[in-house]
Amino acid sequence: MKKSLLVVGLALMLIVGAFAGSFIGAAPVASAETGAETVNSITVNGSSSITVTPTIAYVTLGVATFNKDVVASQSSNATKMDAVYKALSTLGIPKEKIKTVSYNINARYDYKDNISVLAGYDVLNSVQVTVTDLTKVSKVLDMTVKQGINQSNSISFGITDAEREATYLKALANAVTSAKAKAGALANAAGVTINKPAQIIEGSSNVVYPPMYAVGDYVKAESAATPISGGELMVEASVTVIYNY
Repeated sequence: MKKSLLVVGLALMLIVGAFAGSFIGAAPVASAETGAETVNSITVNGSSSITVTPTIAYVTLGVATFNKDVVASQSSNATKMDAVYKALSTLGIPKEKIKTVSYNINARYDYKDNISVLAGYDVLNSVQVTVTDLTKVSKVLDMTVKQGINQSNSISFGITDAEREATYLKALANAVTSAKAKAGALANAAGVTINKPAQIIEGSSNVVYPPMYAVGDYVKAESAATPISGGELMVEASVTVIYNY
């Protein structure tokens, strides 16, 4: 009986030893595989900017009216704004190119002896006019002032969606070329060889932020035409490129 137990014990020890040996032998293999996955790489950033001439102007115009009676203030505002729409129509600008950006009615109070007294109501109606013929921008400003525009305005310039897309794609391609040149210079200096990019990451978005110009309050509309210049816009693109060697 004791002999049998001894044989069984020795057999179990041999089985456990075999399992332990298999685990110990596997560890170097896993380490070797991990080392094989290590890749040397060069990471560079490339950027490009393209200057374009604006083809669209966005003009913000506002009509403000005041009256003791809110209905009368609204009515006066509507009449003046209707005249503005008609003036824009004579310039070939349809209602589809005019967008209301704000419409506010606010009570105005006078203060006497620390007591507020209702004086009347201010009504402000602001619209944004899209002008696709930049030669008409000055006329838009001057003609609408004659019809009741009496608020500080602003002008921003831009380009069409198709123009923005085409220009951005060109800038994006230039950014990749810039990154390739940088990677080549680094690889030559380090004495290594790079091939095609392993990864290209777009770092910019297809957005153009046009500069804003304050037009100011136009009171003397009878004077010479308001001079307007669209200046230039900048379309920028950037990428991150990874090369393995």
